[in-house]
Amino acid sequence: MPLRRAFGLALASLIIGVVFLSPAFAQLEPEIDPTVPEERLDEIEAELINSTATQETLARFRGEIERISADALACKETTDPVVERLREQRESLKDLGPEADALLFDQYVEIGEQLNDAQSRSVLCDQIAVKADELLASVTAELETLTSQYLLRRGDSVATLVANGSREIGEWPQRIRGGMLPDVKAPLNVTRLLWLLIIAGIVGIIGGVFSRVKFEQWYQKSGYNSGPPVLGALLPKPFATHAPLLLLGLALLAVLYLATNNASAAQPIVRVSAAVFFYGLACVAIDWTTGPLSPSAQVAGFYPEHVGPVRLRLRVFASAVIVSFVVLGGSWLSITPTMSTDPLVKSLTIIVLCLSLWFLIAYLGRVRGLQRYRVVRLAAFLCLATALIALVFGFQNFASYLTHGLVRTVFALLAVWLLLWLVFLSFETLIEGKGVAGERIRALFGNTDSDSRTGIGLFQLAADLSIWVSFAVYLVYVWDSTGLYFSQLQTIAVSGFSVGEIKLVPASILRGLAAFTILLAVTGWVKRLIDTRWLRHMNMDRGARDAMVTLTGYVGFIVALLTAFSVAGIDLGGLAIVGGALALGIGFGLQAIASNFVSGLILLFERPIKAGDFVTVGETEGFVRRIRIRATDIETLDNQNVLVPNSELVSGRVTNWVLRDPQGRLRIKVGVAYGSDTELVKSLIEQVGRDHEDVISDGRAPAPRALFMGFGDSSLDFELRVRIRRIEKRYTVISDINFAIDRVFREHDIEIPFPQRDLHLISMPDSKAAAPTPVAKPERKATAPIVDDDDVTRSIRHDVTVNCTLERAWTALTNQEMLQQWYARDINIAARIGGPLTATLPDGTEIDSTIDIFMPPRRLRWAELTPDGEGPLPSGPVYEEITLQQDGKSVTIRIDVFGIPADEDWEGYYRRKEAHWESSVVELRKLLRGSKSG
Repeated sequence: MPLRRAFGLALASLIIGVVFLSPAFAQLEPEIDPTVPEERLDEIEAELINSTATQETLARFRGEIERISADALACKETTDPVVERLREQRESLKDLGPEADALLFDQYVEIGEQLNDAQSRSVLCDQIAVKADELLASVTAELETLTSQYLLRRGDSVATLVANGSREIGEWPQRIRGGMLPDVKAPLNVTRLLWLLIIAGIVGIIGGVFSRVKFEQWYQKSGYNSGPPVLGALLPKPFATHAPLLLLGLALLAVLYLATNNASAAQPIVRVSAAVFFYGLACVAIDWTTGPLSPSAQVAGFYPEHVGPVRLRLRVFASAVIVSFVVLGGSWLSITPTMSTDPLVKSLTIIVLCLSLWFLIAYLGRVRGLQRYRVVRLAAFLCLATALIALVFGFQNFASYLTHGLVRTVFALLAVWLLLWLVFLSFETLIEGKGVAGERIRALFGNTDSDSRTGIGLFQLAADLSIWVSFAVYLVYVWDSTGLYFSQLQTIAVSGFSVGEIKLVPASILRGLAAFTILLAVTGWVKRLIDTRWLRHMNMDRGARDAMVTLTGYVGFIVALLTAFSVAGIDLGGLAIVGGALALGIGFGLQAIASNFVSGLILLFERPIKAGDFVTVGETEGFVRRIRIRATDIETLDNQNVLVPNSELVSGRVTNWVLRDPQGRLRIKVGVAYGSDTELVKSLIEQVGRDHEDVISDGRAPAPRALFMGFGDSSLDFELRVRIRRIEKRYTVISDINFAIDRVFREHDIEIPFPQRDLHLISMPDSKAAAPTPVAKPERKATAPIVDDDDVTRSIRHDVTVNCTLERAWTALTNQEMLQQWYARDINIAARIGGPLTATLPDGTEIDSTIDIFMPPRRLRWAELTPDGEGPLPSGPVYEEITLQQDGKSVTIRIDVFGIPADEDWEGYYRRKEAHWESSVVELRKLLRGSKSG
């Protein structure tokens, strides 16, 4: 087994295990002891009474109380059904008389004891839940009070801090010097560490400059600087451009983590070194998000006019964020800021952040494509202005809360913007892309170029919903200063909420959606394996293969849906009730739809008709193009597509003219006048039948035969019986034979009589009968057949571009085994000029050809032969030609079929040939793999 397939199976098993088995393991957890949480609630209540709790302590207490409350509710939900069951059992044994068996009486007593224990446990769990809810309300109120006090706490204004900061500013160098001295490992000291940092920084800068120069040389040499933007070149370019910063930061961090003890972001020197690396990463991200292939390039009016100014403002904002990290430490961006930094430093940092963000947002309003987001920009301006005003009046905590919340929201919006663009670009590549990766992934989901892309669109919808839901949850996390709402959101997601009598658990629903998505992908993968690996080598035609693959898709969808319901916690018993009501509805209003659905399954299994058959259903007659689950698409000879409900094909009378044999018999009735030479009439009619090109007269079927059927009222009745190769051409053949019979009868003076009628004229005695005027009999002249001098033909063309060698493509066209995989189910070819090429196509059509052109490995053409005993076509033979052209690593295969007469007689032949090549091109693409276009 290839390594990537083994890795894919392992990954799928891991995902399925996480999705399906985690709820099962959760149910195996031992039941809680109600006395333990009750004691813990008493301890928390005592701590709240005897001490002054901080915000962190209250948040921790709240989490514990929520878990205890959830466990108590789970205990009650588990115990109440047990109580009800024991009560019913005891109720059934309460009428025991004195003569009852002692064993039954002991069972009655035992059930009573179990019922008392269960009731006691249920009451205790209920008491714990009530006490937990009361204590949770008290902790929540206290936490909200403390948070409000913290955010609205007023300190010194900025002016006062600046006025009183001269003494503190003088102490900054000493503080910085003390914070920059790390705990150096022996035998190093601070001086040696400094030299190591200098050397590492120089090496990092030199390596970065070298990488940038080498990349620029390759970039110019490859011609990317003057050609259209290419993702493969623009992706690494920002890394090469900012390589000095990235390698400098990495080198400094490596020295600090190797040469010092307990290196962490709490040490200023580590934060300074990390800041260099983070700024380099920020510059890379900025170049990516504002490049010619980024989503910003799709914004109207942005590229290239506003690229430079926006990049400058983004770098200023990134610098402000990184400076805040260096000055305030790793926890400066916490939900509820609790920094003990110097108030003046903290205030100045907030001002820098606000001004840099204002500087950026104000300029974005100039971009034409972003002007529709005025409301968002106005909300950001109001938030920044409120933070600055609050800072001026000394409300540092509130200003910090607004600033940090806005900064984190901006980062989240940028992330959502990029992720949505990447998802859109990825799925567009999968759906419309012509590369090898797109073809393979579409095949993994069971989608081909001609199939519906609904499956892939479903995955795109799931990805977009996941991004937006994550963004909404993150916003709650950012702006929830107390953590209460986020905690409630977690509780609702895990424990669920009730809508009437229905309980919805979002976490279970998400698991169900994940299970449905995964199983749907697995179904597509299984369909692909069945079609390309297992059914290909079985003795069945393509229609049976398509039916099996379609049925597999329906079964997989039903299994995925039922599994998703089960994982999501939806009671299938309730679905049974809904199913009963639905069955009742089907019995009345949806009977036709259900009948068509079941009939579609019967057609797929029994296969009385298949794609390509010529059928007659009522007044509809034509070729079957596709059998769907509800209706069948029939294309008439007038090129009209008629959707016939499947129930009509199963329960009604259907004539399949080509079910087992495309041939058919025609019965043409002819009447001649009394006194005609019957033997001559028989001979002439039979000769007309033998002379027609579509009539089988080579011994493979009964020869044309004329029968004297009887003596009619006005004529001697004959019937000509002939067999033709393609029964769908019967109207044309009947017309041609009738024309020919009329012509030969005129040539031999054989009359076709009209019905005789007696006319009785009654004259008055006084009237004078006028002598009847004789009617001259028109002279009969033999008419010659009309021949069109301009022979008009039709042609078919298909172009396929594949990623393979020219030799492999040529082998697929001339190797008998490979031809049987994509062109015909049975074929015999002699690869040379003049060599025979005989084949039986998937629809049963047999062709007999001879190779006309054979030029390895570029060109192959064969001419189809007319049946034995028939003359050549007026327009010449029908040719099928394949031309190969090498273009780099790809080969373009051009398929031409030409010389098909453009008249009604050849309409069916043309359509069969067109359908055959359309399906053969798909099979050829699968065989060669890695097709780019078709």
